[in-house]
Amino acid sequence: MKTITTLTAVAALIAGISVASAQTMNPPSASGGGRQATGSNKFCIEVSKGGSVECTYASITACEKDAQPRGLECSPNPKLGTTGSKN
Repeated sequence: MKTITTLTAVAALIAGISVASAQTMNPPSASGGGRQATGSNKFCIEVSKGGSVECTYASITACEKDAQPRGLECSPNPKLGTTGSKN
């Protein structure tokens, strides 16, 4: 019985550590609803859904050219407030 209690305690500890580390891996930013934008061009590749974006593209065409082979999507730079026009 003591062995089962010990194993249960160890399993609970490991599960707690896993949850704690998962919560700190991608903390939300103070602005932008958790999205971290790098770069200052008009269009961004969404590196992770609802997470960070790389805004290094002046046109949606250039963004999509790099995004599609990686299975990613493009979006307007959230810092610029663009409308998403295809310029």
